[in-house]
Amino acid sequence: MKIHDFISKCIIVFCALLLLSPAFAAVKKGYHLGTPVSFKTSDGMIIAGLYNPAASQGMKTFILLHGLGSNQDEWQKFAGELVAQGYGFLSYDARGHGKSTLTIDGKQVSYQNFGAPGPKSQWTRMITDLGDSVMFLVNEKKVRTKNIGIIGASVGANVALIYSATNEAIPVVVLLSPGINYAGFGTMDAIQWFHKRPIAIAASEADTYAYQSSQLLIQQIQENSRAEFMPTEKGHGAEMFGGKFDKVLLRWLARH
Repeated sequence: MKIHDFISKCIIVFCALLLLSPAFAAVKKGYHLGTPVSFKTSDGMIIAGLYNPAASQGMKTFILLHGLGSNQDEWQKFAGELVAQGYGFLSYDARGHGKSTLTIDGKQVSYQNFGAPGPKSQWTRMITDLGDSVMFLVNEKKVRTKNIGIIGASVGANVALIYSATNEAIPVVVLLSPGINYAGFGTMDAIQWFHKRPIAIAASEADTYAYQSSQLLIQQIQENSRAEFMPTEKGHGAEMFGGKFDKVLLRWLARH
């Protein structure tokens, strides 16, 4: 075999392997990394998600919460990076978003019709939905709670923080562009439960409200040596991915 033929065949094999890799597949247009799953909430919503198991039992599985008016697709690129590191993930469309708009009796639900925030509102149900997603992983996928982390973006960050404050079994939380208050989800009380647990908070300085909110939150737990504020170059929530921040966050996750 001539040397140039050998090199050509090597290139073809390399490209084929690249196309099959999870990290590449996650960014291919029209491809969704993860197996479609669904679970029912305590009040009868059908939540649509994507699940990919961790590479080993000891690796963490991260629940990924998107921002208001978005859907779980915003996580696909970073989900590929998590999978490449051996982590698992469960992303899902929040109630009233994406494909999570139907109840078990066929009623249509949209976040645009949630009304005012408050106790027992559809907004508040987003917190119990997160609890239901944790139980889905525990009961259906046999993932131990100690191996479940939560990463939330924008309003999803606030939901992640508030839920995790009530469930101290969640070992690690990441907040991307949280706010002191989004849609009635206040965070100043919830952050007080994170004086020991690992928590990362990230925001872009150009994203003024989220950046100032993040600084206020991290100041509340400044004695926590496992808490870290990560300033980013651009974007809000999952928009921050696609640059140096990805590697910074992955390194932090590896340490915790």
